[in-house]
Amino acid sequence: MRKALNRWTGPAPAAWLCWALALGAVALAFIGAERAGAWMARSVMQVGVALLTLVFFFVGVRAVLRRRFDSALLHIGCACVLAGWLMGRYAVRTSTAARPCTGSMVMVDGDESDRLWEGPMLDQYVGQLPFSVRLERFFVERYERNSDDRHAGRNAPVREYRSRVTITEPGQAPYVVNIRVNEPAFVRGYHIYQMSWGHSTDQLGRPVVYTVLQFIRDPGLKLVYAGFTLLLAGILFYAWRIFRIQGTPPREEPA
Repeated sequence: MRKALNRWTGPAPAAWLCWALALGAVALAFIGAERAGAWMARSVMQVGVALLTLVFFFVGVRAVLRRRFDSALLHIGCACVLAGWLMGRYAVRTSTAARPCTGSMVMVDGDESDRLWEGPMLDQYVGQLPFSVRLERFFVERYERNSDDRHAGRNAPVREYRSRVTITEPGQAPYVVNIRVNEPAFVRGYHIYQMSWGHSTDQLGRPVVYTVLQFIRDPGLKLVYAGFTLLLAGILFYAWRIFRIQGTPPREEPA
């Protein structure tokens, strides 16, 4: 038993486990986000991931005691990634209307709300945020029109679109943030993403431009980032050990 544990605390099994996790993530990506999410949401899968997390953590601690720090970083990094994912799944399962996990808002300039919606038409009520959001202005910036655009009578391609919103939290002064694509805001545990925008008409038939903001609460995200940092450190440490061993001159045998 001890020999088997010592074998599993080595860096080579840890590297193979990292490859297995990466291939599993690629396989889930190929079957589609919806099917992969439904498959991983099963209780059996989550129990299996929890057991695998405990195994990774136990082997990582044992590697620390044996002073195999590259293997320890790889195993504990995997454990952190899986534990962070489990925390996110738990947040989804315990989501309530008073503390929703995900949802979206469709807003035009001047709108203010603290309610989240979901569904294909965003008409299904999800819950209420612990803060309110007011859209001050939605910006759409385009490139300069070239001769082809002018000849075809079309607008230039969109360069950037962003939402300038005012956040009002209980007991605090309102403040303004700009939300861009790939630059979300973070408020009270929620990441606010700029998802999309479009054209519509208001109740009087006047044309308006709307924006769609998505809100996601994932308490395990920081732990996932920490896990990937440990994995990177473990890979670099492992590579350094390999190069160091290969660069060590062989011992000379006594005559």
